[in-house]
Amino acid sequence: MYGSTPAPHVAESEPEKNFVESASPYVAEFVGSYLLVFTIGVCSIVANPLWGPTAVGSTLVVLVYIFGPISGAHLNPAVTVACGLAGQISWQKVLSYCILQISAGFVAGLACYAVFQLPMGVSPVDPFSFWDAAFLEVVYTAMLCFVVLSVATSRTNNPANNQNNFFGLAIGLVIIAGGQAAGKISGAVLNPAAAIGLEVAGAARDHSAPYGFAYSAAELFGGIVAAAAFRFVRRHELSESEPSFTSGVFCECFGTFLLCCTIGLSLTQQSDSTPWAAGAALASIVYAVHDVSGGHINPAVTMAVVLSGKCSLERGMVYWAVQLFGGLLAGIATAAYHGIGGIATSNLEPNGDFSWMSVLAVETVFTCILSLVVLKVGPQSNFYFGMAIGSCLTLGGFASAQISGLMNPAVVWSVAIANFTSSITSISLLYHCLAFCLFQLAGGVLAPYLHHLTKEIPYTKFRSVLD
Repeated sequence: MYGSTPAPHVAESEPEKNFVESASPYVAEFVGSYLLVFTIGVCSIVANPLWGPTAVGSTLVVLVYIFGPISGAHLNPAVTVACGLAGQISWQKVLSYCILQISAGFVAGLACYAVFQLPMGVSPVDPFSFWDAAFLEVVYTAMLCFVVLSVATSRTNNPANNQNNFFGLAIGLVIIAGGQAAGKISGAVLNPAAAIGLEVAGAARDHSAPYGFAYSAAELFGGIVAAAAFRFVRRHELSESEPSFTSGVFCECFGTFLLCCTIGLSLTQQSDSTPWAAGAALASIVYAVHDVSGGHINPAVTMAVVLSGKCSLERGMVYWAVQLFGGLLAGIATAAYHGIGGIATSNLEPNGDFSWMSVLAVETVFTCILSLVVLKVGPQSNFYFGMAIGSCLTLGGFASAQISGLMNPAVVWSVAIANFTSSITSISLLYHCLAFCLFQLAGGVLAPYLHHLTKEIPYTKFRSVLD
């Protein structure tokens, strides 16, 4: 990872490493895992629950950039197992890394307890059950491992002779998204080293079951799912060919499912940071799959790309279908969390005193901005394109939070499914869903014409007029 694997064309043998060079990857994994688990422990005690996931995600970004060139900066047994299953590292190193990571988590858990004298542990947040929590641990650990594999080990997304600069950011954003979406249900541990380490420190808590080890099993399963998904999506790299159509279809479905789950879970918890979670999720997904499917993850964006001529109508229609299917699966999955513990369901109607004209304005404009950014920045060899795309959900969501701020027909469809399956609703839900989708698709239709207009009027012409 991150350049630790030599390029295929290198024929000569590497110079023999001394003891320090040989030991440095293992030291990096221990130290990095300790710092990460210690941060998770501290955040679980003193951090604001709203911003704790951002603190942990930011820590992971920093640690990945520090230790990535040395050890790969897995810092997580689930990630290490996923890399082993994907054929990225040897199983001898998998075993060594996992032992060091779990040992570091154990030491970090003891250190947290020694400093704060408070039990931490890991367990489902009342009133949710273990299975409610375990499902989310699987989903978001799979998302984390899939992103790590895609941005750090893929030969096309991170070639040895032109490595990307966004790998650490993309990985940390998954923690922010998963923490915001699942934090109030499972705690969003997503790391067996943290689950076991904090379980040790939480021994004083009255647990009815050893949740730390149960969480670890769920997270390792998430790593297995991610490795299987990565091998399917990136199988073209073995033959050095172009990504297949089915790989792109899978990426759009899987990515839309993850985005809709993140937004749906955040909405049901009435989180004030839903736009931040949505933007983080979209940015990480775009960084992971942009070179396979284009990273649309939104029927309105696909509409814009098709109308701009960058995607065929046939491919676009299949993308629309699988994006809506991903939203359907996410709606069914998140419906189970509606109404539990007093968590309110989401509405597909104007909030407060705002009218449908307000919804039309904000959904059309902000979806247009999102689609226009996708057309303008595109998946290029730069650092910012994923963040630029994800930031559109953040800015649009915060700007229009009091009105709507969904900006994605698949998300709207997902929310409608979740409401429909969790309660008996009237036919008006269908009309509301269609209205939101039409407003957003209008933004997708408008974007390519603005893109074409601005493309046809170069800056040099404006400059000559100003001069």
